[in-house]
Amino acid sequence: METFDLVIVGAGIHGLASLKTYREINPFASILVVDKDASLGGVWSKQRLYPGLHTNNHLKTFEFSDFPMSTEGFDPANDHIPGEKVNQYLHAYAEKFDLLKHLRFNCNIASAIDEGDDGWILNILTQKGSRKMASLRAAKLIVATGLTSQPFMPRLQGKASFRAPIYHSSEFARANDGLGPYENVVLLSGAKFSWDVACAYASAGVQVDWIIRESGHGPCWMTPNRLTPLRVIPELLLQTRLVTWMSPCIWGDADGFTSIRRFLHQHHLGRKIVDGFFSKMQHSVLDANNYDSHPETAKLKPWDDIFFIGTNRGLLNYDVDVFEFVRNGMIRVHIADVTHLSDHTVHLSNGHSLAADVLICGTGWKDTPPINFVTKRELGLPGFSSPSSWKCIPQADAEILEKCPKLREQPGPKLYKPLSDNATDYVNEPYRLYRFMVPPAFINSRTLAFAGAYRSPSTTIIAQTQALWITAFMGDNVPSLFDVHMPASDTIRPVLSEGHSSGNPTIDLSDPSSRILYETALHTQFGRWRYSRGFGARFPELWFDGLPYVDLLLRDVGVEHRRKRSWFSERFTPYWPKDYAGIVPEFLERRAIPRTDYDGKK
Repeated sequence: METFDLVIVGAGIHGLASLKTYREINPFASILVVDKDASLGGVWSKQRLYPGLHTNNHLKTFEFSDFPMSTEGFDPANDHIPGEKVNQYLHAYAEKFDLLKHLRFNCNIASAIDEGDDGWILNILTQKGSRKMASLRAAKLIVATGLTSQPFMPRLQGKASFRAPIYHSSEFARANDGLGPYENVVLLSGAKFSWDVACAYASAGVQVDWIIRESGHGPCWMTPNRLTPLRVIPELLLQTRLVTWMSPCIWGDADGFTSIRRFLHQHHLGRKIVDGFFSKMQHSVLDANNYDSHPETAKLKPWDDIFFIGTNRGLLNYDVDVFEFVRNGMIRVHIADVTHLSDHTVHLSNGHSLAADVLICGTGWKDTPPINFVTKRELGLPGFSSPSSWKCIPQADAEILEKCPKLREQPGPKLYKPLSDNATDYVNEPYRLYRFMVPPAFINSRTLAFAGAYRSPSTTIIAQTQALWITAFMGDNVPSLFDVHMPASDTIRPVLSEGHSSGNPTIDLSDPSSRILYETALHTQFGRWRYSRGFGARFPELWFDGLPYVDLLLRDVGVEHRRKRSWFSERFTPYWPKDYAGIVPEFLERRAIPRTDYDGKK
């Protein structure tokens, strides 16, 4: 049986960042990266690219700090990065740092068996040629499959009689290139991907019927390519401290600006400033897109206030005016649910029937990793019971609402019906991972971590920071965890103490294990309140919260988190990926980790 010090599942952005960082700190470790696809890149792999695909990010905001992306071949009028450029960049990154020799493709992890402190037994099914099962041993396991590895397809009545292709959004490249041409495309989705698909087909002269579920989340928020007369890049606002202060964040104090945050979110005048900020933001987007200028574009107007929306939004990164396709009828928008399918026809709840040569479903992804974990320990994954967090939740909710009183003003009830009618796809709890990476039950063994189990526009910055934190954690080099000894039982519980005058039991935060459980519940519960009209109840959404999250992780491992050169720049200029250059050497210097033969211990 092959044996490795570390196995990483997933060769996308987070998998590559984890590989590069872990090997830099542990140069003699044996590392294997497996991926079910035929090439590296994850969502940016060659198999998933399609014409017109661009990042929401702009040039220089979607790269690693130690490897700038080449500007050659970019259109100055549209500096959103084409999908093929991202793929080329990731290949160049892997070649530059000699990562390719660690990668193994067409491998699907069928199961991962927990061996306690000894690590994992992984059963791998090869998917190329003759399918074979092989087993290997991993002392440590990083799951870097992110949140876009398992397509979710709705169960549609009459599917067998449809007699036309039905694709998930992840197969759009195949649908677009290989099985056309189509004259009538039906699209089911309200997310950013649906805008991409609708625009791509309409630009090619294909009629698009775009279904946005009446019982769903509605159309996503779409922001112009540049904001304000100053032509500001949107994602750079989210990486500017002044802007992040405007959003309540339960771990926001990690940036060191506690007094400012307390004023903005707990003082009457500060809250007025915050309300004005988000009101201006919302009206700026609505006015720029001019939804109400035409009855058809009005159907694309978002249903929820922008404050409670997380990552269910995108940028208008197109070379054409997608709204013009809606106005001229090339794209027809339908606000209705799908009742059933028949021969080349999609039937809607409003009584309309749509002719279809193909049905493309942008219906999202399953929230859990595509791995069958065999363990008695709590994994902290969505859809799985997490008894260790239950006793912490009431106290966590109370703290969130006390420190972030704006979150008490939740929007009213909403008619929302999940597409899933399968109990195994139902999510009753979000990810319950410490720092959004580690199940509390694995804090002591340090054998498991999840990278990329979040959504954020700051992907590359967070990816390399998570990679550093996970590497430090697995090497027992996170000082705040030195005194933590989680109970050995299968189900762990926080230690309770008598509360204040009420006499209600509270979590004893002086107990290190209880502190870990409580912080996990506090941070993961925050999303339910902050992004209640998004996906915060399912997984972390780091929209306005990405920069303080990076601060939190860097402080954990002893690396300087305030990286600007001046008082003014730190507060009022955006953070770019390049600002985080050198975080690994800084960690090595501050922790004095010898670059010696790897022994898997501190």
